[in-house]
Amino acid sequence: MSKTQVNAHLRKFAPDQRRILVELRDHIASKLPTSEQAIKYGIPTFLIEGVPIIGFDGYKNHNSIFPYSGSFNPRLKKDLEKYEQTKGSIHFEVGKSIPKPLINKILNEKIKLINASYPKKTGEYLVFYPNGVLKAKGKYKNEKLHGDWKWFRKTGVIMRSGSFKNGEQVGIWITYDVKGKVYKKTQMLGS
Repeated sequence: MSKTQVNAHLRKFAPDQRRILVELRDHIASKLPTSEQAIKYGIPTFLIEGVPIIGFDGYKNHNSIFPYSGSFNPRLKKDLEKYEQTKGSIHFEVGKSIPKPLINKILNEKIKLINASYPKKTGEYLVFYPNGVLKAKGKYKNEKLHGDWKWFRKTGVIMRSGSFKNGEQVGIWITYDVKGKVYKKTQMLGS
């Protein structure tokens, strides 16, 4: 699934509704620069590292956004009080633009929720900057860093990589320059 499929999906709407949805899509894309656009669960969705961040779609009587979290709406109760809501969606008038400051708050809260959900029971760990760019990726084992890890700059460029064994740095660790080229390699003593 790709941005091309999202574009095709949006072409089915009347011009005024399409304009609002395209404006929403473009705004979200500008706030999540490394995200992927796809059709997921039948609606346009933004993903980072395969994790759904927010979906949106248009309907006959409203446009909706889907934060992919049933526990999300109470976090912004005051901001959302004038909008109709379901457990998984927030509805907006079909002929009106969705407020960008509200979308920004929703995206910020969603990133916080995602970051708080790691590490997973499998040990998988991801953490994102507020703009959705991956900050770190690795695994935990017995509550200690374990296996291969990578850290990234706010631009998405790799900053450092290396391995852990039961919380201790092992093997060769690489530091990268601001363009992602190898700057320095360090052999860890515990190797």
